[in-house]
Amino acid sequence: MIGRAGLMYTIGFGVVLSTIGGNLNRYAVEATGTMGAYYDATASHNLALAGANVGLAKFYQDTTWMGSISQSLNDSSMHGSFTAAMNDLGATGVMLRSVSSFSTWYAGTLHDTIEVYFNRNRRNSFTLFAWMTDNEGNVFWVTGDTVWGRVHSNGNLHVNGKPVFMEKATTSKQFDPKPGTGTNHAIYKQGYETGIAQIDLPSDMSDLINAANAGGKHYAGNIWITLSPGTAASGDGKAYIRSTQAGPIIDSIRLADPSFDGVILGDGRVNVSGTVDGSLSIASMTDVYIQDNILYEKDPLVGASDDVLGLVANQNVVVADNTANNSNCQIDAAVFARTGSFMAENYNSRGIDGTLNLIGSIVQETRGAVGQFNGSNLTSGFSKRYRYDPRFEDPTFRPPYYPGYYVRTYNITNWWESYRLPSIAANQM
Repeated sequence: MIGRAGLMYTIGFGVVLSTIGGNLNRYAVEATGTMGAYYDATASHNLALAGANVGLAKFYQDTTWMGSISQSLNDSSMHGSFTAAMNDLGATGVMLRSVSSFSTWYAGTLHDTIEVYFNRNRRNSFTLFAWMTDNEGNVFWVTGDTVWGRVHSNGNLHVNGKPVFMEKATTSKQFDPKPGTGTNHAIYKQGYETGIAQIDLPSDMSDLINAANAGGKHYAGNIWITLSPGTAASGDGKAYIRSTQAGPIIDSIRLADPSFDGVILGDGRVNVSGTVDGSLSIASMTDVYIQDNILYEKDPLVGASDDVLGLVANQNVVVADNTANNSNCQIDAAVFARTGSFMAENYNSRGIDGTLNLIGSIVQETRGAVGQFNGSNLTSGFSKRYRYDPRFEDPTFRPPYYPGYYVRTYNITNWWESYRLPSIAANQM
């Protein structure tokens, strides 16, 4: 009896141990499978992350890049790849999508996706800069030069003496020489910075051309524009158009006319003088010549003013060499020379003409000269005194259809990642 019971206990105990052993073996196999699934899922996800980082590095080197890049990683421990591609979302921004491919023996190919969304900054007006150039050429900032507002150049900024920069001065390249060395004794009231991302000038004048043809004024040949402030009341300014300097008036424009969109464009040389009462952009497909002082009816530096003027040239904006400009010159305007310079005519032979005073903003492709110096002493042309119009600090305040730019840097607004759950991968075994 005891022997039979002992045999039954032994058999039962063996069955229990066998069951436990089977379960332990099954759990071990499942654990190994789950560990393998974790490894494969993590490898697939890391491949997508690698693609996202490669794409980010390439995009931030050149934010105009809208292509794709692929990389395969095939060795004894990994059989996978990623593809990262930029997608233009239009006005809202751009998206970087990175997709991984990782081969497994049990579930085919795993894919993970990472999407990075960037906000495309709105177009900014060039009036945000008191001074900006694409190329400074070989013109120097010297003692006696004072500029209020932001200063930027895509080239090198040359300094010889002790000019004063009232706001931050930046360059995409370097200062020549470096601040505090050699001849560079400039005063940087708000500091300076080098290596700033380049700011591109527009490739054409299409915005102003379209505006002039739609609700503005568009003239063939050379024109002369005399600006009149009207009465002391605000908003009754006019622009009188002539085809020659002393010829008859061929057109009269009331700046406050609701049907006028604020743009006057000439296909040839546009000559300007007078006082502005209202909002206006004067543009030329060649050059704009400043024939005499150009003033606002109400000075924005001493009180409230809604007068604003843009002088935009496809080539150069030039201070004419004439009697009116031979004893100082005052310009109240945002000046823009798309492919040329802001300069003084005959700057190196016109005699000493005093100070070129400007309230507004200057943007030019290549820095032009307005005077010639021997060391720090003016020998011909003008010394400079440029004062930034503080109203331009508001990015919504600008002359009608004034040129703008896109910032090359983009802000990441969203980062989305897919992640394969290991339990799902394990159940596929």
